[in-house]
Amino acid sequence: MKKLLVVVALIMLFANVSLADLRTFELVGSVSNPDHTAVVKSVEGALSGNFKVLTSYNPGNIEDLTVLIVEYKPYFDAIEKVGRYAFYAAPLRVGVQKKGDVNNVMFVNPVYLVDAFASGKSKLEKVAEKTKKALEQALSKVSGIKVVNKPFGYSTTPDEIGNWQMMGQSIYTIYEVGHKYGSVDKALEALNQALDKGVNGWKKVYEVKFSGAAVVGISNPKYEKEAFEIGGDDHLCAFPIELVVYKDGEIKALPEMYRMSLYFMDAGMSAFAAHMSMPGEIDSSIKGLLK
Repeated sequence: MKKLLVVVALIMLFANVSLADLRTFELVGSVSNPDHTAVVKSVEGALSGNFKVLTSYNPGNIEDLTVLIVEYKPYFDAIEKVGRYAFYAAPLRVGVQKKGDVNNVMFVNPVYLVDAFASGKSKLEKVAEKTKKALEQALSKVSGIKVVNKPFGYSTTPDEIGNWQMMGQSIYTIYEVGHKYGSVDKALEALNQALDKGVNGWKKVYEVKFSGAAVVGISNPKYEKEAFEIGGDDHLCAFPIELVVYKDGEIKALPEMYRMSLYFMDAGMSAFAAHMSMPGEIDSSIKGLLK
């Protein structure tokens, strides 16, 4: 038996297989209640202890889908200390998806986001692990929920996701929206003016200010609906799209091909192939927000 275990261990080592199964999302459980609004309110109540619900919205303007943007101070503080790309991991998104008479409660895995955007930052990863457990504990108290705590989405490892590329796009090919505005406040002023006008169909969902930076979540129902055609609306926690404003007034966005790969890669290449033009359209549309 001992020799067998050694052989298995060696096979896994040389095959570069990791025991860590890192997934994009987690289904906390389901509530048998056809009243979507009531379930959303129960989710908000369950989060009201250690978390702060900043806002909620319906991606794709679909009433049966709700995403709540959640703040968790220990997590946000750790994100701020790391800075740079880690700000793309800041949005904690909790989703409520109605299917028939059942509402599914889920969230995007903060550990997955941290490993994607701040690879090698062990302290931040530990905080992300605690944040994930805190979300599970809080959401397990949603009225009538049947808890499963089932991970789903793309199956990866911390090493792979930290070096992920899709069609040559990666975290290192983030692009600038507009120009350098000199400060966070001036950049936000310009961005908010464009979003208030609904330029190219974009609207603001939330804004979180850090010390010397800000994260703004933006939504466009057209592209959200098309994304759900790729991977299904159980991927609702992939939205909204985030823009990061840095201290010099630069507004940065992730290339959409890379971002879609992070959140929808489990859908398979054939699903992506049917919508190959969408990522480029989104990039052009976001770049056109500020001219």
